[in-house]
Amino acid sequence: MSVQYGKVISLILQERFGPVVEKVGTYLFQYGTVPLLYIKKNTNLPLSKVKEALCILIKYRLVTFTPNRNANVANYTLQHDQVLLTLRYANYINLIKKKFGNECEMIVEELLQRSYWTASELILKVIERFKKDHNKAVTILSLREKFISLVNAQYLIRLPYSEEDKPVPNLILPETDQFVIPQFELKQMTLVQSGKAPVDSLPDRGVYWTVNFDRFHQDMRDKLIVNAFTKKFDENAGEFVRLLLQQMYIRTTPWAEVSNPVPVIEIRDNVRKQATHQHLLAFFDQYVSVLEQDNSQLIRQGGEAGGGSLQIFLKEAFVQFAWETVEQIVLEKFDSKAARIFRLVKSKQYIESDQIQQLAMIPAKEAKRLSYQLLEENFLQVQELKKSSSTGPNKSFTLFHIDINQVIRMTLELCYKTLYNIMTRKNHERLVHKRIIDKKQRVETIIMGMRVQGAGDEQLADIEEMITPPEKEILQKIDLTMKKLNSVELEIDETIFLLQMYLLYQ
Repeated sequence: MSVQYGKVISLILQERFGPVVEKVGTYLFQYGTVPLLYIKKNTNLPLSKVKEALCILIKYRLVTFTPNRNANVANYTLQHDQVLLTLRYANYINLIKKKFGNECEMIVEELLQRSYWTASELILKVIERFKKDHNKAVTILSLREKFISLVNAQYLIRLPYSEEDKPVPNLILPETDQFVIPQFELKQMTLVQSGKAPVDSLPDRGVYWTVNFDRFHQDMRDKLIVNAFTKKFDENAGEFVRLLLQQMYIRTTPWAEVSNPVPVIEIRDNVRKQATHQHLLAFFDQYVSVLEQDNSQLIRQGGEAGGGSLQIFLKEAFVQFAWETVEQIVLEKFDSKAARIFRLVKSKQYIESDQIQQLAMIPAKEAKRLSYQLLEENFLQVQELKKSSSTGPNKSFTLFHIDINQVIRMTLELCYKTLYNIMTRKNHERLVHKRIIDKKQRVETIIMGMRVQGAGDEQLADIEEMITPPEKEILQKIDLTMKKLNSVELEIDETIFLLQMYLLYQ
């Protein structure tokens, strides 16, 4: 793993869990799978602290364990990809809120905060939060239906469990049990809610649920594809592709490189049922024809005979998205002339320096400078070939080409470096303005407490005046800076996700 990636992982662990967990996590990142005593010896932490850190990391599914040769000893492995996913928690919550509403949003939020929980306890906790935060009454029955809808849509999944009593258990989760709806006892849950029965009396005790990140990533992948077609054509084309992907899941595994043929008539029926895109329905055949004839060739006629069905080529889609992303980075990092040279090398696959100068329509000196600048930054590579029949000074010639896999991995490194810099800058802003931020939080806490006690507007205004106008101006600047940094962080994560999708399909 790369140094930049390791820095990001360490910083995330530091922010979320503190220095002890960060030290254990960083050691596991550097040395891979190791037993407990190795971690203690090399981190110089007390055994109790190492155990506590591992318990936290295992609870949040950031560390997994397997039996050593000695079945009584466990080897621990950091799941670094899972650590990076913590940056996407806000995206996951927002996705569920748009798709299922506030109740489901709170269910997923609670699960992300605690990592896992039983269904009954989770529902009771969400009811308590609604009463406290929103002064809104939510019934157990309605929340149970929301929970079941999330399980049926596979956004929630059962946590693996052990069937054997061993010092180092093997955690298993049969596919048939992953999304089995838990047993609910509404009467017993009501008794627990009112304090007339203990939590241990709930029937689903020991059956834990967690968030299924894979399902969220399917939605994020589909959103990228739909947005690409929407930008290239229009909203109706994007809706057509969304429905095609939706029907794909019926007959194709979610992460297949190419979908099985989807009958066009099914998509037309869905458009008619939704009745939200009348323009698409009116010109349906024309949209089918345009998407089939598009030079990207991401959607083609399906089956041996073709006609009447469509296939979407997901692998090729992300190959094109990756190329477009890299081209945009070259354009922004250098200039339009460098981007022109990059596209020329891409189209020719292998090309000599003299040909670049001729075909790019750029002055020879400038074309040479930009070509070698791209080479220095690893966006271009060179391959030297020898002339077998030549004995003179020009015994060989050099060809420029692009190794897209190498460029993608290098671009990911740039993303990790940028992400680390953004997170470091955010921490710096918090540290520099810690006093005034703490003061604002204290004032807000006092105001909240006084509102509960029924204080008047004049009393609340007096408390708000504890923050002076110059301090308010500083707080506004801090807030603006943090919003910009958060926005950039989300955009960088979107780029990382796209590039990871490309690598996944290779």
